[in-house]
Amino acid sequence: MSGILDEIRDAYAPWSIEVEGVATYGTYYRLRCGRCGKILGAVGDKLLPGMAHELVQGNFDLYAAGLMGCACGCQAERANAIDPARAADARTQLR
Repeated sequence: MSGILDEIRDAYAPWSIEVEGVATYGTYYRLRCGRCGKILGAVGDKLLPGMAHELVQGNFDLYAAGLMGCACGCQAERANAIDPARAADARTQLR
């Protein structure tokens, strides 16, 4: 299980989202904003190898537009740092 948990942490790290402590029954972990500490939700560890990165990257446009992530704007800023053109396009399309 440590391998998939490490993969989940690696997938969220570029977004400044920390994966921490067991939320329930040892299979769900809290997601917390790396800037302000707000709890953003939970993630389960019942994923196949490679799924975590695909799921998180699949939400790029939502993070960029500020529709997913923390209200402090940290993840939207990270999206702009990761891919400025795609982030700008997402903000235009989704707002």
